Amino acid sequence: MTRTTDLVALNDWYVVAFTSEIPKGHSETTVLLGQSLVIYRGWDGEFQCALAHGDGHPPPLVRQKYGFLWVSLGRPDHDIVSVPEFSEHERRFIHRGRIGVPSSGQRVIENFFDLSHFSFVHTGTLGGYESAEVPKYSVEFREQERELWAVGCSFVQPKASAAAGAASTIYYDYRIPSPFISIIYKDSLVRPGRKDLIGLFIQPHDEESCTVHSFALVHDEQNVSTHILHFYHEIFAQDRSILLHQTPKKLPVSPRREIPTISDASSIAYRRWLDRSGLQFGLDRASA
Repeated sequence: MTRTTDLVALNDWYVVAFTSEIPKGHSETTVLLGQSLVIYRGWDGEFQCALAHGDGHPPPLVRQKYGFLWVSLGRPDHDIVSVPEFSEHERRFIHRGRIGVPSSGQRVIENFFDLSHFSFVHTGTLGGYESAEVPKYSVEFREQERELWAVGCSFVQPKASAAAGAASTIYYDYRIPSPFISIIYKDSLVRPGRKDLIGLFIQPHDEESCTVHSFALVHDEQNVSTHILHFYHEIFAQDRSILLHQTPKKLPVSPRREIPTISDASSIAYRRWLDRSGLQFGLDRASA
């Protein structure tokens, strides 16, 4: 495995572990952007990260935030993504675990905000055949085009979450603050007018495989965590089966490679945004 030379990819922040999963005095090996890493947690609880093979590269930058361990192999000119909802104490934090996917991280992110697949992949929960049409929504660029948002999304869902008792129209906003991060702001069924958050922090191992570190910040005092996790894992297992069969595994940025439809407005914007960013890692840049 070869460490990427793509500076756009190197100069970003990535989650590589949930901090409580690594006991004090223990280490863990992992791979980020083609580089083998050794993560060590001292008896004081602090983390260190070293390159398994130095090769003359500077040591990774390491930060703890939101209960996760973040690493950069470059010199990022921006901070770790801001998610102020982590500090709202009335929310319930749920670590949804980490799951390996043999596909590029960008494929995972694109699938996450694809409303058109709800009715056919998540039938009976997030969608149904009788309501397959995707209502119109808007795509926006924010923070000087550092972030891509899809806003005003909606969908009729038979069971929108573990707290759902009946079908309802759920409204969403999707935030993509990084090529490898996506956060859903989704109507809470427990507290009307508030949003639950579901987020993916992608750790790209190489251009065609990644680990998904996932979390939720919800208003749900009714269901035990295992019930909520079971619902989320059932949904992601369905998504993973789709990702396993997508080809190419890297995400094409040319519209000639995969024909978009009107419901793919967010996907089209995401691919164009990635193209303009100069990112090479994990993208299929062939024109046809």
